[in-house]
Amino acid sequence: MNGDLWTKMSGSEEPNSPGVYGEKGETTPGSIPGSRVLAAGWYDSTNQEFWLFGGFGFDSNGDYGVY
Repeated sequence: MNGDLWTKMSGSEEPNSPGVYGEKGETTPGSIPGSRVLAAGWYDSTNQEFWLFGGFGFDSNGDYGVY
């Protein structure tokens, strides 16, 4: 997988959009991370799960902060 290419899978087209999150520890199909900058992302060893970590962005209330 080329780390220089990104594909939008879902989520808002709007800048500074808040995230939509379900209950902690539960998989929720409608969950969408909020807008972020300077985050790290990677796929697991099976290339099935994408992990997004850190950065600066917006929570579900639209508040900006550090993750």
